[in-house]
Amino acid sequence: MRGDWNDLNRRLTSSLIALDLDDSLIIGEKVEPARKGIFGQAKAAPARPRRYVQATAARDFLVGEVVGATAFGGEWEMSQETIDTLLSKGWEKPWSQDYRTFSRQTPLISANRLALQLVRALQLLGCEVADLDVEFVRGET
Repeated sequence: MRGDWNDLNRRLTSSLIALDLDDSLIIGEKVEPARKGIFGQAKAAPARPRRYVQATAARDFLVGEVVGATAFGGEWEMSQETIDTLLSKGWEKPWSQDYRTFSRQTPLISANRLALQLVRALQLLGCEVADLDVEFVRGET
């Protein structure tokens, strides 16, 4: 991704406002592309944990998520200090064993606040803007 954290925040804010119901935006470390095997078939790179944030549009609010800590079943190893910082910034641990990420809900009108919190979470996790990719996931209708 090009630009700096301020550029990411601006682009993320406008993208969150434009999401349709059940659409999601995932911003995270780049995923290794599939490689070609000996006979030309795609060979998937081994899945590895990655740092990411996600926002999904609901009826009248946005749901933000941050990669979960291995301490509660998530995929990213985090220090207790990082977990405590996320919690102090308003992120919540999963309330069900079916979920593995930190999350929060924000009214649609506060998309700019959620964008800033997502950017700050990526910074806290030690990400670099140049190493990030954006994935758009269309909700099922």
